[in-house]
Amino acid sequence: MRTGPFSSAKVIDLINASFVPVYAVNEDYRARGPAPKEEKAEYQRIFREALAKKFSAGSVHVYVLSPEGAVIGTRHVAEAAKTKELLAFLEGMAAKYPAKDGKTLVEPKPQSAPPDCARGSLVLHLVARGLGGGGSWDGTGQDWITYSPEETKKLLPTGAVAAGTEWEPDPELAARLLVHVYPVTENNDTSKNEIRKQSLRGKVVEAKDGVALARLDGRLEMRHDFYHKPDGKVVETGLLGYVEFEPASGKVRSLRLVTQGATYGGGRFGVAVRSE
Repeated sequence: MRTGPFSSAKVIDLINASFVPVYAVNEDYRARGPAPKEEKAEYQRIFREALAKKFSAGSVHVYVLSPEGAVIGTRHVAEAAKTKELLAFLEGMAAKYPAKDGKTLVEPKPQSAPPDCARGSLVLHLVARGLGGGGSWDGTGQDWITYSPEETKKLLPTGAVAAGTEWEPDPELAARLLVHVYPVTENNDTSKNEIRKQSLRGKVVEAKDGVALARLDGRLEMRHDFYHKPDGKVVETGLLGYVEFEPASGKVRSLRLVTQGATYGGGRFGVAVRSE
């Protein structure tokens, strides 16, 4: 929904004017989740009340509560993810409880942020989206991959570096990045992905003043199930990019990597990776 209705200025203005938006990560509210006990109880109360009132209910739903906390309406995400459908639903809810426009209670901020990591780590931001033909959902997915300073050195060539130097980044460390190369799907558990073939090689094209610039080329074939059950769908793509680094210190100044001709489930998609 972030790349659908929640990207609409009209939806954002309506929510900020008439509602107090809250979102819950389902895993946090399960028995062993980190959410406080009181919040878990309220989470279950809302769910059970929606069922008792014969509303649509489930773990991927929009719930609207009255100022007193009563459930007054719900929508399954399949409908709520459509901008026109969500607008009509929210406008109807807002009409029941007219509210004066007020200041946003929480200042807007990015919903995807890099994880905490050691100083000097290589932090990579990955963005994926469909490019047509089906096979995946619309919208954009994001991931963050980090490498410690010692791990970063294993991604770079060892010994003397000059124009023409070729090397293969540590395959296990490269796989930590490549396992995230897939389009927007229901299944985001990378431990379920199966890399069948991978290659990634670098070739230095220039080295001077303590800085080297290298081209990256690769290939990936990986099974990625759309849902959380095997379906035989496979990611196939070429990889192209560059890395600018300091051979002496093992520090990466800049890294960019993109897919070439990526396909999945009969459709096309694209992934771009950049260092932060």
